[in-house]
Amino acid sequence: MTSAAEALDQAQGTSSRARPGAEAGPKAEQNPIGVIVLNLGTAETPDELPGYIRRLLSDPDVVPLPWPLRQIIGLVAAARRAGPVAEHYRAIGGRSPLHAETRRQIEALRADLGHGWTVRFAFRHSTPYAGAVLDGLRETGTRRLVALPAYPQYSQATTGSGMKVLEREARQRGMELVAVRSYPDAPGYVEALANATARLVEPGDYVLYSAHGLPQRMVDQGDPYVGEVERTFRAATARLPAGTPCSLAYQSRVGRMKWTGPYLRDELSRLGREGVKSLVIVPVSFVCENLETLYELDIEHAELARAAGIARYRRAAVPGDSPCFIRELAGLCRGQARQAGWEQAHG
Repeated sequence: MTSAAEALDQAQGTSSRARPGAEAGPKAEQNPIGVIVLNLGTAETPDELPGYIRRLLSDPDVVPLPWPLRQIIGLVAAARRAGPVAEHYRAIGGRSPLHAETRRQIEALRADLGHGWTVRFAFRHSTPYAGAVLDGLRETGTRRLVALPAYPQYSQATTGSGMKVLEREARQRGMELVAVRSYPDAPGYVEALANATARLVEPGDYVLYSAHGLPQRMVDQGDPYVGEVERTFRAATARLPAGTPCSLAYQSRVGRMKWTGPYLRDELSRLGREGVKSLVIVPVSFVCENLETLYELDIEHAELARAAGIARYRRAAVPGDSPCFIRELAGLCRGQARQAGWEQAHG
Protein backbone atom coordinates (compact mmCIF):
# COMPACT_ATOMS: atom_id res chain seq x y z
CA MET A 1 0.00 0.00 0.00
CA THR A 2 1.39 3.41 -0.93
CA SER A 3 2.15 5.63 2.06
CA ALA A 4 1.39 9.34 2.20
CA ALA A 5 5.09 10.09 1.87
CA GLU A 6 5.45 7.86 -1.20
CA ALA A 7 2.31 9.35 -2.77
CA LEU A 8 3.68 12.87 -2.28
CA ASP A 9 7.05 11.82 -3.70
CA GLN A 10 5.30 10.52 -6.80
CA ALA A 11 3.07 13.60 -7.14
CA GLN A 12 6.00 15.98 -6.72
CA GLY A 13 8.37 14.09 -8.99
CA THR A 14 10.75 13.01 -6.23
CA SER A 15 11.72 9.81 -4.55
CA SER A 16 14.03 9.32 -1.60
CA ARG A 17 14.25 5.63 -2.52
CA ALA A 18 15.42 6.53 -6.03
CA ARG A 19 18.18 8.72 -4.60
CA PRO A 20 20.21 6.63 -2.11
CA GLY A 21 21.59 8.76 0.70
CA ALA A 22 19.61 11.86 -0.24
CA GLU A 23 18.21 12.06 3.27
CA ALA A 24 20.61 9.62 4.91
CA GLY A 25 22.92 9.95 7.89
CA PRO A 26 22.23 9.78 11.62
CA LYS A 27 21.96 13.53 12.09
CA ALA A 28 19.44 13.90 9.27
CA GLU A 29 17.38 11.03 10.69
CA GLN A 30 17.37 12.58 14.17
CA ASN A 31 16.53 16.12 13.12
CA PRO A 32 15.07 16.29 9.61
CA ILE A 33 13.99 19.73 8.41
CA GLY A 34 11.25 20.12 5.85
CA VAL A 35 10.94 22.96 3.36
CA ILE A 36 7.49 23.78 2.01
CA VAL A 37 7.49 25.91 -1.15
CA LEU A 38 4.17 27.81 -1.15
CA ASN A 39 2.23 28.98 -4.18
CA LEU A 40 -1.40 29.79 -4.95
CA GLY A 41 -1.57 26.88 -7.35
CA THR A 42 -3.22 26.57 -10.72
CA ALA A 43 -5.78 24.83 -12.82
CA GLU A 44 -3.45 22.41 -14.57
CA THR A 45 -5.87 21.90 -17.48
CA PRO A 46 -8.86 23.88 -18.80
CA ASP A 47 -11.27 21.34 -17.27
CA GLU A 48 -10.08 22.35 -13.81
CA LEU A 49 -10.63 26.07 -14.34
CA PRO A 50 -14.18 26.50 -12.91
CA GLY A 51 -13.29 24.85 -9.61
CA TYR A 52 -9.99 26.69 -9.33
CA ILE A 53 -11.58 30.08 -9.97
CA ARG A 54 -14.28 29.41 -7.38
CA ARG A 55 -11.75 28.36 -4.75
CA LEU A 56 -9.48 31.32 -5.48
CA LEU A 57 -12.25 33.88 -5.19
CA SER A 58 -13.66 32.24 -2.07
CA ASP A 59 -10.43 33.08 -0.23
CA PRO A 60 -11.08 36.05 2.09
CA ASP A 61 -7.46 37.16 1.66
CA VAL A 62 -8.02 37.43 -2.10
CA VAL A 63 -11.56 38.84 -1.96
CA PRO A 64 -11.97 40.54 1.45
CA LEU A 65 -15.77 40.44 1.48
CA PRO A 66 -18.33 38.47 3.54
CA TRP A 67 -18.70 34.80 2.60
CA PRO A 68 -22.02 35.00 0.71
CA LEU A 69 -20.63 37.71 -1.57
CA ARG A 70 -17.40 35.79 -2.17
CA GLN A 71 -19.41 32.72 -3.07
CA ILE A 72 -21.52 34.64 -5.56
CA ILE A 73 -18.48 36.36 -7.07
CA GLY A 74 -16.71 33.01 -7.41
CA LEU A 75 -19.65 31.36 -9.14
CA VAL A 76 -20.20 34.26 -11.53
CA ALA A 77 -16.50 34.61 -12.32
CA ALA A 78 -16.13 30.88 -12.94
CA ALA A 79 -19.04 30.95 -15.37
CA ARG A 80 -17.72 34.00 -17.22
CA ARG A 81 -13.98 33.44 -17.13
CA ALA A 82 -13.47 29.70 -17.52
CA GLY A 83 -14.25 29.69 -21.24
CA PRO A 84 -12.00 32.60 -22.26
CA VAL A 85 -9.15 31.43 -20.03
CA ALA A 86 -9.44 27.93 -21.51
CA GLU A 87 -8.58 29.52 -24.87
CA HIS A 88 -5.47 31.00 -23.29
CA TYR A 89 -4.48 27.52 -22.10
CA ARG A 90 -4.90 26.16 -25.60
CA ALA A 91 -2.70 28.96 -26.93
CA ILE A 92 0.19 27.81 -24.70
CA GLY A 93 -0.25 24.10 -25.38
CA GLY A 94 -3.28 23.19 -23.26
CA ARG A 95 -1.63 22.78 -19.87
CA SER A 96 -0.23 24.98 -17.13
CA PRO A 97 3.53 24.52 -16.66
CA LEU A 98 3.42 25.44 -12.97
CA HIS A 99 3.56 21.90 -11.56
CA ALA A 100 6.47 20.86 -13.75
CA GLU A 101 8.34 24.13 -13.15
CA THR A 102 7.89 23.85 -9.39
CA ARG A 103 9.09 20.23 -9.38
CA ARG A 104 12.31 21.30 -11.09
CA GLN A 105 12.81 24.01 -8.50
CA ILE A 106 12.35 21.72 -5.52
CA GLU A 107 14.70 19.13 -7.02
CA ALA A 108 17.36 21.82 -7.43
CA LEU A 109 16.70 23.18 -3.94
CA ARG A 110 16.94 19.71 -2.42
CA ALA A 111 20.27 19.13 -4.14
CA ASP A 112 21.65 22.41 -2.79
CA LEU A 113 20.41 21.86 0.77
CA GLY A 114 21.78 18.31 0.92
CA HIS A 115 21.50 15.82 3.78
CA GLY A 116 18.87 16.28 6.42
CA TRP A 117 16.44 18.32 4.36
CA THR A 118 13.18 17.26 2.72
CA VAL A 119 11.68 19.65 0.15
CA ARG A 120 8.03 19.66 -0.94
CA PHE A 121 5.59 22.16 -2.43
CA ALA A 122 2.04 22.99 -1.39
CA PHE A 123 -0.57 24.96 -3.28
CA ARG A 124 -3.25 27.09 -1.67
CA HIS A 125 -6.10 26.56 -4.14
CA SER A 126 -5.21 23.34 -5.97
CA THR A 127 -3.50 20.06 -5.21
CA PRO A 128 -1.22 19.30 -3.49
CA TYR A 129 -2.85 20.94 -0.46
CA ALA A 130 -0.85 21.73 2.67
CA GLY A 131 -2.50 19.14 4.91
CA ALA A 132 -1.67 16.23 2.61
CA VAL A 133 1.89 17.47 2.17
CA LEU A 134 2.42 17.70 5.93
CA ASP A 135 1.01 14.20 6.43
CA GLY A 136 3.57 12.91 3.95
CA LEU A 137 6.37 14.75 5.73
CA ARG A 138 5.35 13.35 9.11
CA GLU A 139 5.88 9.87 7.68
CA THR A 140 9.51 10.78 7.00
CA GLY A 141 9.97 11.83 10.63
CA THR A 142 9.89 15.54 9.83
CA ARG A 143 8.56 17.75 12.62
CA ARG A 144 10.33 21.01 11.80
CA LEU A 145 9.35 23.08 8.78
CA VAL A 146 10.58 26.14 6.90
CA ALA A 147 7.91 27.81 4.77
CA LEU A 148 9.35 29.32 1.59
CA PRO A 149 6.96 31.46 -0.50
CA ALA A 150 7.25 31.31 -4.27
CA TYR A 151 6.53 35.05 -4.22
CA PRO A 152 9.56 37.34 -3.84
CA GLN A 153 7.30 40.20 -2.70
CA TYR A 154 4.90 39.77 0.23
CA SER A 155 1.17 40.26 -0.13
CA GLN A 156 -1.57 39.11 2.19
CA ALA A 157 -3.40 37.73 -0.87
CA THR A 158 -0.52 35.37 -1.69
CA THR A 159 2.06 34.66 1.01
CA GLY A 160 -0.29 35.72 3.80
CA SER A 161 -3.09 33.45 2.65
CA GLY A 162 -0.85 30.42 2.15
CA MET A 163 0.93 30.93 5.47
CA LYS A 164 -2.35 31.16 7.37
CA VAL A 165 -3.38 27.71 6.17
CA LEU A 166 0.08 26.17 6.60
CA GLU A 167 0.36 27.47 10.17
CA ARG A 168 -3.01 25.99 11.06
CA GLU A 169 -2.22 22.61 9.50
CA ALA A 170 1.22 22.46 11.15
CA ARG A 171 -0.23 23.36 14.56
CA GLN A 172 -2.86 20.61 14.26
CA ARG A 173 -0.08 18.08 13.63
CA GLY A 174 2.26 19.31 16.35
CA MET A 175 4.89 20.49 13.85
CA GLU A 176 7.18 23.47 14.37
CA LEU A 177 7.13 26.11 11.64
CA VAL A 178 9.27 29.10 10.75
CA ALA A 179 8.95 31.15 7.58
CA VAL A 180 10.86 33.16 5.02
CA ARG A 181 8.63 36.22 4.73
CA SER A 182 9.84 37.64 1.41
CA TYR A 183 13.01 38.34 -0.55
CA PRO A 184 12.31 41.27 -2.90
CA ASP A 185 15.94 42.36 -3.22
CA ALA A 186 17.81 39.25 -2.13
CA PRO A 187 21.14 39.14 -4.02
CA GLY A 188 20.63 35.77 -5.73
CA TYR A 189 17.14 36.67 -6.88
CA VAL A 190 18.28 40.02 -8.26
CA GLU A 191 21.24 38.31 -9.94
CA ALA A 192 18.87 35.87 -11.66
CA LEU A 193 16.80 38.78 -12.98
CA ALA A 194 19.91 40.66 -14.05
CA ASN A 195 21.39 37.64 -15.85
CA ALA A 196 18.16 36.96 -17.75
CA THR A 197 17.92 40.63 -18.72
CA ALA A 198 21.58 40.92 -19.75
CA ARG A 199 21.15 38.07 -22.23
CA LEU A 200 18.68 40.21 -24.18
CA VAL A 201 19.51 43.90 -23.70
CA GLU A 202 21.31 45.69 -26.49
CA PRO A 203 22.15 49.37 -26.98
CA GLY A 204 18.99 51.34 -27.72
CA ASP A 205 16.66 48.95 -25.89
CA TYR A 206 14.05 50.04 -23.38
CA VAL A 207 13.63 47.72 -20.36
CA LEU A 208 10.14 47.38 -18.93
CA TYR A 209 9.69 45.52 -15.65
CA SER A 210 6.30 43.92 -15.08
CA ALA A 211 4.76 42.81 -11.79
CA HIS A 212 1.45 41.11 -11.10
CA GLY A 213 -1.08 43.75 -10.10
CA LEU A 214 -3.09 44.03 -6.89
CA PRO A 215 -6.37 45.84 -6.21
CA GLN A 216 -5.43 49.35 -5.14
CA ARG A 217 -7.83 49.09 -2.21
CA MET A 218 -5.63 46.41 -0.66
CA VAL A 219 -2.55 48.61 -0.98
CA ASP A 220 -4.44 51.55 0.54
CA GLN A 221 -5.33 49.31 3.48
CA GLY A 222 -1.67 48.62 4.18
CA ASP A 223 -0.63 45.65 2.04
CA PRO A 224 3.16 46.03 1.57
CA TYR A 225 3.29 44.45 -1.88
CA VAL A 226 3.86 47.56 -3.99
CA GLY A 227 6.65 48.78 -1.73
CA GLU A 228 8.39 45.42 -2.06
CA VAL A 229 7.94 45.39 -5.85
CA GLU A 230 9.59 48.81 -5.94
CA ARG A 231 12.51 47.40 -3.92
CA THR A 232 12.93 44.71 -6.58
CA PHE A 233 12.73 47.33 -9.32
CA ARG A 234 15.41 49.51 -7.73
CA ALA A 235 17.75 46.57 -7.16
CA ALA A 236 17.25 45.21 -10.69
CA THR A 237 17.68 48.53 -12.47
CA ALA A 238 20.91 49.14 -10.57
CA ARG A 239 22.32 46.20 -12.54
CA LEU A 240 21.42 47.64 -15.97
CA PRO A 241 24.05 49.23 -18.21
CA ALA A 242 24.39 52.91 -17.38
CA GLY A 243 21.84 55.06 -19.15
CA THR A 244 19.42 52.24 -20.05
CA PRO A 245 15.87 53.67 -20.02
CA CYS A 246 13.44 51.63 -17.92
CA SER A 247 10.14 51.71 -16.03
CA LEU A 248 7.79 49.53 -13.98
CA ALA A 249 4.21 48.50 -14.80
CA TYR A 250 1.60 46.03 -13.52
CA GLN A 251 -0.24 43.25 -15.34
CA SER A 252 -3.07 40.75 -14.76
CA ARG A 253 -5.79 43.18 -13.74
CA VAL A 254 -9.23 41.54 -13.39
CA GLY A 255 -12.56 43.34 -13.19
CA ARG A 256 -13.35 47.04 -13.24
CA MET A 257 -11.98 48.14 -9.89
CA LYS A 258 -8.80 50.20 -9.71
CA TRP A 259 -5.61 48.14 -9.56
CA THR A 260 -2.01 49.14 -9.01
CA GLY A 261 -0.64 51.07 -11.93
CA PRO A 262 0.49 51.99 -14.40
CA TYR A 263 -1.22 49.13 -16.19
CA LEU A 264 1.09 47.27 -18.52
CA ARG A 265 -1.05 47.80 -21.61
CA ASP A 266 -1.11 51.56 -20.92
CA GLU A 267 2.66 51.64 -20.49
CA LEU A 268 3.14 49.88 -23.82
CA SER A 269 0.92 52.48 -25.50
CA ARG A 270 2.92 55.29 -23.89
CA LEU A 271 6.23 53.83 -25.00
CA GLY A 272 4.95 53.38 -28.53
CA ARG A 273 3.82 57.01 -28.66
CA GLU A 274 7.25 58.11 -27.42
CA GLY A 275 8.99 56.25 -30.23
CA VAL A 276 10.36 53.16 -28.47
CA LYS A 277 11.06 50.52 -31.11
CA SER A 278 12.95 47.82 -29.20
CA LEU A 279 11.72 46.53 -25.83
CA VAL A 280 12.84 43.95 -23.29
CA ILE A 281 10.17 43.03 -20.75
CA VAL A 282 11.21 41.50 -17.41
CA PRO A 283 8.67 39.76 -15.13
CA VAL A 284 9.57 40.42 -11.50
CA SER A 285 6.84 38.73 -9.43
CA PHE A 286 6.93 35.27 -10.99
CA VAL A 287 9.64 32.71 -10.27
CA CYS A 288 8.08 29.99 -12.46
CA GLU A 289 6.68 30.15 -15.97
CA ASN A 290 2.88 30.22 -15.89
CA LEU A 291 -0.13 31.52 -17.77
CA GLU A 292 0.74 35.14 -16.93
CA THR A 293 4.17 34.85 -18.52
CA LEU A 294 3.47 32.46 -21.40
CA TYR A 295 0.14 33.92 -22.48
CA GLU A 296 -0.19 37.46 -21.08
CA LEU A 297 3.37 38.54 -21.77
CA ASP A 298 4.44 36.33 -24.66
CA ILE A 299 1.22 36.52 -26.67
CA GLU A 300 -1.28 39.14 -25.49
CA HIS A 301 1.09 41.97 -24.62
CA ALA A 302 3.45 41.14 -27.45
CA GLU A 303 0.55 41.84 -29.82
CA LEU A 304 -0.28 45.07 -27.97
CA ALA A 305 3.35 46.17 -28.26
CA ARG A 306 3.37 45.59 -32.02
CA ALA A 307 0.09 47.48 -32.34
CA ALA A 308 1.70 50.38 -30.44
CA GLY A 309 4.56 50.50 -32.96
CA ILE A 310 7.17 48.62 -30.93
CA ALA A 311 8.79 46.50 -33.60
CA ARG A 312 11.05 44.35 -31.42
CA TYR A 313 9.69 42.73 -28.26
CA ARG A 314 11.60 40.20 -26.13
CA ARG A 315 10.77 38.76 -22.73
CA ALA A 316 13.34 37.74 -20.10
CA ALA A 317 13.05 34.31 -18.51
CA VAL A 318 11.86 33.89 -14.94
CA PRO A 319 14.41 32.77 -12.30
CA GLY A 320 13.19 29.16 -12.39
CA ASP A 321 15.96 26.81 -11.26
CA SER A 322 18.86 29.10 -12.16
CA PRO A 323 21.78 28.28 -9.83
CA CYS A 324 22.13 31.74 -8.27
CA PHE A 325 18.41 31.81 -7.43
CA ILE A 326 18.39 28.31 -5.96
CA ARG A 327 21.48 29.13 -3.85
CA GLU A 328 19.68 32.18 -2.54
CA LEU A 329 16.58 30.19 -1.60
CA ALA A 330 18.69 27.54 0.10
CA GLY A 331 20.51 30.23 2.05
CA LEU A 332 17.23 31.76 3.18
CA CYS A 333 16.03 28.36 4.41
CA ARG A 334 19.28 27.68 6.25
CA GLY A 335 19.11 31.11 7.84
CA GLN A 336 15.62 30.48 9.22
CA ALA A 337 16.69 27.07 10.53
CA ARG A 338 19.72 28.58 12.26
CA GLN A 339 17.61 31.31 13.87
CA ALA A 340 15.27 28.61 15.18
CA GLY A 341 18.25 26.68 16.59
CA TRP A 342 17.61 23.70 14.31
CA GLU A 343 20.47 23.57 11.87
CA GLN A 344 23.42 22.87 14.12
CA ALA A 345 22.90 19.19 13.33
CA HIS A 346 23.20 19.92 9.63
CA GLY A 347 26.41 21.90 9.61
